Amino acid sequence: QADGKRLSRTIAAFRRGIAPEFVLSLMRATGDADFTLAQLATLYLLDSSGGHTVGEVADAIGRSLSATSRLIDQLVRRGLVGRVEDQRDRRARRVHVTREGRALLSRIERGRADAQLSLMAHLSQEEQAVVDRAMGLLADAAGRRRDAGQRSVV
Repeated sequence: QADGKRLSRTIAAFRRGIAPEFVLSLMRATGDADFTLAQLATLYLLDSSGGHTVGEVADAIGRSLSATSRLIDQLVRRGLVGRVEDQRDRRARRVHVTREGRALLSRIERGRADAQLSLMAHLSQEEQAVVDRAMGLLADAAGRRRDAGQRSVV
């Protein structure tokens, strides 16, 4: 328990250290388009899953069906999300991230990585090697969690 609290404080301090640079890069990545946190969370959810119904998205992000439908309409108008007929239920529509949506997420991820790399420049080569190994372990764990079918937290 104590180690978990210490690790939580360490992660929080790290995130605070990169937050200003990352948030500014997020603003640059999205350009003039204002995005809500719910819209970005929806893009990440859809990108990690390959697609959901509007109801499934609503459940996942904790919004009403009508609010989620409006949110998805906005993302569709921006070309970031597409809709297709569900093969199992022709009455339902599945939503997915488009190529443009994935490009936006890639720009966001690049900004986050750049902010982290900027911070890592203040580490020795040995320390950088430790962080590189730890990040590799975390990436492996993320892959195992995804393969196990557990939804990642957005």
